[in-house]
Amino acid sequence: MNIPRRLLDDRPFVRATALAPVLRHFEERDEDLTGILQAEGIAPGALRDPYEELSLPAYLRIFEAAARAAHDPVLGARLGRSITPADLGPTGLLLAQSATLRLGITRFLGALAALQSATEMIFSDAADENGWLGISYQIRGAAKTSGAQDAEFSLSSLCQLLRQSFDRHWSPAEIQFTHAPSRRPDLLERLFGAPVRFEQSANMLLFGAEGLDTPRRTEDAGLIAVIERHVADLVRAQDPEMSVADRVQMVVSRNLGRAPVDLPHIAGALGMAPRSLQRHLAQEGTSLRALVQAERRQIAEQQLARPGTRLKSVAATLGYSDETVFWRAWRSWTGEAPSRSRS
Repeated sequence: MNIPRRLLDDRPFVRATALAPVLRHFEERDEDLTGILQAEGIAPGALRDPYEELSLPAYLRIFEAAARAAHDPVLGARLGRSITPADLGPTGLLLAQSATLRLGITRFLGALAALQSATEMIFSDAADENGWLGISYQIRGAAKTSGAQDAEFSLSSLCQLLRQSFDRHWSPAEIQFTHAPSRRPDLLERLFGAPVRFEQSANMLLFGAEGLDTPRRTEDAGLIAVIERHVADLVRAQDPEMSVADRVQMVVSRNLGRAPVDLPHIAGALGMAPRSLQRHLAQEGTSLRALVQAERRQIAEQQLARPGTRLKSVAATLGYSDETVFWRAWRSWTGEAPSRSRS
């Protein structure tokens, strides 16, 4: 099999198959995406090969432009409801062939790098205070306010795959997004079948543990081995080795507002001893305190820039006990009160 060559200079990529649902949507309506694709330097013919590698930032912009062209603020979530395992190539097929929901999720997340790079999807199977498990979705290096359509599509697609493959009545308990509120939150909640929250610290799919290990089918070990070999062929050295600081930032972003971001917890999440983590961060010229502060400040700046944002909501997103603690933190960072930073 011929594997398409890598994009120049190891830029983050996504396989062309990820755009298939968008293309189908426009074709069914006799509409054309050519102008949007050409604006990103992509010839429509390049999408005929589902394994073709497209620039991930360009893909995010195409999805946003497609939603505007379709006059549909929930296009991503809507398309996610029509996804099939084959639409996501071997990544989706591995999930669909798994015996249990837990195995399907684990294999899907492990094979995600075959579909797109610079992306982290993590399954947290330790129940939170509500008894919920969670799957987080983040694109490394992307602004938290960008890629709303992709984030909604990704979580909606995963919900649909879990329903198709394991239980047609399965539904999430809650959906969380980092981006600003949708113009149609009512439609999003209807599409997800669950409450949706915005301006959170991470994109999260939260759900109960019921049926997680219930066998749904007898696995075809030979077929799964073939698919896993195909995934291994596709997953190459596509990203430079992540620094320890980058790995810490990803965990901090995922945990803010829902789990501790202190040294023992972050070190445990990375499988490192606390002192070893401190030493590695010092060698990279930073510290856990600095990384947590930078992440909190970035989120706070984005939220305060939106009219009507309440300090209580910002404080909760950042994991502070109340708005007074956030007020003091902001004052220490900027020398002024949060109210002076509002739009």
